[in-house]
Amino acid sequence: WCFSEYFADAGVKYLNMGTHGHRALICFDKPTVFWWESPSGKKMLAYRAEHYNQGNFFGIHNDDFESFETKVLEYLKQLEDKHYPYDICAAQHSGYFTDNAPPSTKSCEMVKRWNEKYEWPKLRTAVATEFIKTVETQYADKIQTIRGAWPDWWTDGFASGAREAAVSRITHSNVIANQVGLSFAKMLGAELPTDINKQIAGINNALLFYDEHTFGHSESVRNPYGLETWEQRSLKQSYAWEAYRYTGLLGETVMGLLQSFTPKAKLPSVAVFNTLNWDYSGAAKVYIDHQILPKEKDFEIIDAAGNKVPAQAGEVRSDGTYWYLYVRNVPALGCERYFIKVKDAPRPVAERTIQLADTHIENDWYAVDFNLQRGTIKHLFDKELNCSLLTDDAKWELGEFVYEIIDSRHPMEKYQAPQFLRRSPEKIRFEQFEKGEIWDTYRFRATTSAGIGEDNLMVEFRIYNVEKKIEVLYRLRKKSVIDPEAVYVSFPYQIENGKIFLDVPGGNIEAGVDQIKGSSNDWYTVQNFATARNSHSQVVMCSQEIPLMQFGAINTGRYQAGAVPQSTNMYSWPMNNYWVTNFNADQVGEMQWSYFINSSEDSSLEYATKFAWSNRIPFLTRVLPAGEGNDGTNQVKNILRINSENVLLVNMTPVENEKAVMLQLREIGGKMVDLSFSSDIVNIKKVEVCDVVGETVKGEQAALKLKPWESKFIKIYW
Repeated sequence: WCFSEYFADAGVKYLNMGTHGHRALICFDKPTVFWWESPSGKKMLAYRAEHYNQGNFFGIHNDDFESFETKVLEYLKQLEDKHYPYDICAAQHSGYFTDNAPPSTKSCEMVKRWNEKYEWPKLRTAVATEFIKTVETQYADKIQTIRGAWPDWWTDGFASGAREAAVSRITHSNVIANQVGLSFAKMLGAELPTDINKQIAGINNALLFYDEHTFGHSESVRNPYGLETWEQRSLKQSYAWEAYRYTGLLGETVMGLLQSFTPKAKLPSVAVFNTLNWDYSGAAKVYIDHQILPKEKDFEIIDAAGNKVPAQAGEVRSDGTYWYLYVRNVPALGCERYFIKVKDAPRPVAERTIQLADTHIENDWYAVDFNLQRGTIKHLFDKELNCSLLTDDAKWELGEFVYEIIDSRHPMEKYQAPQFLRRSPEKIRFEQFEKGEIWDTYRFRATTSAGIGEDNLMVEFRIYNVEKKIEVLYRLRKKSVIDPEAVYVSFPYQIENGKIFLDVPGGNIEAGVDQIKGSSNDWYTVQNFATARNSHSQVVMCSQEIPLMQFGAINTGRYQAGAVPQSTNMYSWPMNNYWVTNFNADQVGEMQWSYFINSSEDSSLEYATKFAWSNRIPFLTRVLPAGEGNDGTNQVKNILRINSENVLLVNMTPVENEKAVMLQLREIGGKMVDLSFSSDIVNIKKVEVCDVVGETVKGEQAALKLKPWESKFIKIYW
């Protein structure tokens, strides 16, 4: 995790970073105080402590004073030998030698006995803040400044609960879109429900409880089917589902409000709201009732100018169908309307075949060669870049499902690599090709020992016809396995002289370079995108559901501080159960996840950021039945404009009891930005910089500018 976009604005000045179990941050060989600096120059004073039970290692929780005395003196000697620079240090401890322990009086008695015997050094009990404030006031000239991301070793736990991790990520995206939608409604003049902010806070609290770094009971692996293990696992997972459920209800509230400002037209129509701050084209998902669009009749969906909109059916239900509409250039922070024309003719049957006669296929952007024996893409050639995007004769080809087992979990506790066995699915076959207006589908079925029964894995490649994009979709019917196991998906990109970048909370980093030495580099928690890029091209990938990736190779068990990616190959890491405690020991049932891939001669991080957000943040959609209204051409276009190209709207939310909205903005192009705003709906009266809780900021920070990579919070009044 990283606070880089919140440091100063949130008023957070201190961070105490204890270590948990064996997941110690190994960038320092002694406890260290340092200023942690964000890209824009904001600083937070951080303390990288010893283990959070360090005082218990001394025995402060028991009655053996002689042992305690010896161990404290030995520890102080170790600090001297390591040239620890301060005359004060902190040793965290618990009342009992366990996690989440209550306090006890024994530690007080031990401190008292020490101070009665020794004149110096003195011991005292204190809260963490007192220690770090003392260091700041007395040793300011000795505090070093460190700038870099702090990727966390504990995030491999997300892969021990892949289904809930996916639900959490999807919910995060939906909450962003819905909060922008609420802001639209307020600017249009809607009266928001009085408890709406309470609803959003409840969703965010549930997400925070789920995303916290442990995913199970302390005995989750030792006793995977025990009562306490399953109670805590169920409670933990419930937070993800609670957030998901209430976000769905919030979405209905949002679209109900926006619908009242979207009058009916003579034809049934679909309103599409873009909650991002740039015009973009993409697939808008919408559920259309069969009474509006009968499933047996032909139809057209057109825009206001009469242009046909590509449409492709997804899941079909008894009462309606989920449709994907490829909408073009929907206005930034605005709305576009599309009209449904049902024809008096039967719907044509889609072109399908169960055999792939030619494994080489091409469209306007890519030439693709499928490997039918492995259910993968063997070659991927970019026609615009005039180059191959994949490593020749890669051990694992693009999209390859890799199942891994290890001999034991225990070597990883010691920062050692276990013995790995990795294999592809045992059986694989081509199932179906289907022609579509938006994408062509190439679907494989496979049997893997990770799954239940035959044909337990589906791999589907969607080669887009309307834009330069490939989607890879997986469905795995997982069987319960408590022995250590993992799943990877291979993407062996090969970019000449390329480097791998990814986005973390609040910014972008080069993997292995722009991070604190010793922080996690075997795996990374990718916020939205990973890209392999050089000075003139890049290949970008994002996933709506899966956060964990490994770069250069499969690095599990490497534990090499300062290591950088060995190549531009990437490996997604959807599942594992490798850690020995607090993570789920098994996963079971059908799971689905996907990846979006694009390549471009625009190698900027701004391009990668916009590609990822355009594929993760959904359009808001609403179907409107036909009415007595007009032809629909007099619709609202831009509700708000942010008049800067290299800015990302991270979030926008209505301000309670004020005619105002609050925006979180981040500069994504590495250039200084002057901020300005306009609207077709409201007369903007005032724009001011605020902190994360909405309080007005004074001084230099109040300027309506963004430094390269800087984040700010803005209030807009009307």
